Amino acid sequence: MSELLGYLQRLNVRPDPDDLTPSDWTHLQAHFQPGAAEVVVNGEPVIWTHINEIEVVKAARERGPAGWLVRQMLGEDRYHVGIYFGHYEVVLPNVSLKSAEYVVRSIAFYAPQQVRYKGVPGLSPIANE
Repeated sequence: MSELLGYLQRLNVRPDPDDLTPSDWTHLQAHFQPGAAEVVVNGEPVIWTHINEIEVVKAARERGPAGWLVRQMLGEDRYHVGIYFGHYEVVLPNVSLKSAEYVVRSIAFYAPQQVRYKGVPGLSPIANE
């Protein structure tokens, strides 16, 4: 479990997908579709006002041949983004750091309420309250 860093600071500008690689953008379009009222994550709709926490953690990598194969296919640094709403969660597994940043910044742009943030620092501006 990651340490609470604070709350996502509301953003006035939607994140720019031009910062993503074409592969990252294609992957996100298939698994993360933000809209005005909700975001669809892995086919599951989540209403923005229901999101209460985001957590970004570095994905563990197994040593040995299996870990080597995953690193060759996905790259060295991969992250899991957990989106929590009520007693439920949806997870975007094994995304790049830039993809995780895009997801976090999208939530900071769309969510009208305070959303707790845990995990990798520096992905989006944070407020203490």
